Amino acid sequence: MNRKNSSKRIGRILIVLGCFLFAVVAVHARQAMAQQPAPKVEPITLNFGAFIPGSHPEILGFNKGFVAKAVELSKGRLAFKFRGGPETFATADLPKATQSGIIDFSINLSGVAETVAPGVGATMLSRISVDEERKNGTYAYMDQLCNKGGLHYMGRLTPAADLQFFNLFLNKKVEKQEDFKKLRIGTATAARAVTEGWGAAPVNLQMTDYYTAMERNTVDGISSSTLTNWVSSGCQAVTKYFALPGYFQSSGLIMMNLNSWNKLPKDLQQAITDAMAYSEKVNAEIWTEDKVKGMQKLRDAKVEIYSLSPDVAKWLVDTAYESTWASQMKRFPDVTPRLKTLLSGGK
Repeated sequence: MNRKNSSKRIGRILIVLGCFLFAVVAVHARQAMAQQPAPKVEPITLNFGAFIPGSHPEILGFNKGFVAKAVELSKGRLAFKFRGGPETFATADLPKATQSGIIDFSINLSGVAETVAPGVGATMLSRISVDEERKNGTYAYMDQLCNKGGLHYMGRLTPAADLQFFNLFLNKKVEKQEDFKKLRIGTATAARAVTEGWGAAPVNLQMTDYYTAMERNTVDGISSSTLTNWVSSGCQAVTKYFALPGYFQSSGLIMMNLNSWNKLPKDLQQAITDAMAYSEKVNAEIWTEDKVKGMQKLRDAKVEIYSLSPDVAKWLVDTAYESTWASQMKRFPDVTPRLKTLLSGGK
């Protein structure tokens, strides 16, 4: 009996010890699993292109503002790859490359963007802040127009807080309205109607042609360039005069392929939207800083900076808006009235 009882006790002890050891092993296993890093999730990479090279100040500002913020807000679940500027994509082909999905999104000139989203070029005629555009329905309406072309509207590249995005660079000084009628002014699509409205003879040019055209005097001035772009291209070396004031809002728009947009989870869509709004504010500040630097580069190059008289300045700006709105209305009568109301601050 004693032997049997003893065997039973030993058996029970062994069972208890076994259960204890199993529990200890299970706890250690769970702890080990908890200490192991979570499986790495590859980020969603969005490819993009631009009408300006990657070294351009506005692209550097975009990387600092939008790209960095979107990566931060997405907690690393989004990544971005710049596929090239004009050396890779012809400016005229960028919107369609985005529309077809060759790249996920692109930074475009608003006038060129009209090939896939008719009417959006009017955004450079805005008289309100980018914050107000997001509040009064401008942003939503722009998205509707882009959606028709298989695109999602993201926002502006570099908003001009002073609404003087374009400036007039000259080799012949103008002081009166009549002086404009004697000029040949080079222009890209965005400022053609402006140039004609002033009474000057427009000469169609690409951005890459500005320096040569001014150097060879095939034009008397350029009406479709920003100060930042002008000095970053070294054009101050072939410029005699810089007239103030400037005119218009930014003509750089960012659009995403609609399928690429719709495939993103809602929280990543929100991260992109928030990062874009942040970027517009950051780059508006950078824009202001760059204009100060640009003005100094003009002075260093001995360019004469002068302001038109108040009456001529008012005529210059008013004519710029009126002539361009008239051009937009003629080409896009279905959407221009609504855009004009929104961009003038209405709802």
